Amino acid sequence: MKKKALTVIALALCALLTVLCFAACGSKTDAPAETKAALAGTWNANEAEGCAYTFNEDGTGQWDAGEGMIMNFTYVDNGTSVEITYEGSATAQTWNYVIEGSTLTMTDTDTGTVLTYTQA
Repeated sequence: MKKKALTVIALALCALLTVLCFAACGSKTDAPAETKAALAGTWNANEAEGCAYTFNEDGTGQWDAGEGMIMNFTYVDNGTSVEITYEGSATAQTWNYVIEGSTLTMTDTDTGTVLTYTQA
């Protein structure tokens, strides 16, 4: 009887460990949906009339520098910073950002330049 009880306990522990192992395999790098969509949309530059960033939810976007000058890019949103790689460039530009209401404040991590945008 003891042997049967020990076998059942051992099997239950194995099943529990298996479930825990699979649960631990989940991706921890996936940002919550609200973080992924935080930058999505068009943001008009407050300091430069006619300029705007458009962030698409698929990680692509465009910088409209005004007067028909459009630069395509890809980006990675890390929740409090965004890494933007412009088409034709091998390096990403990193900006820390804060969104308060409809205002986006971006700070260039290399130069310290601070720019603000209003959501369109």
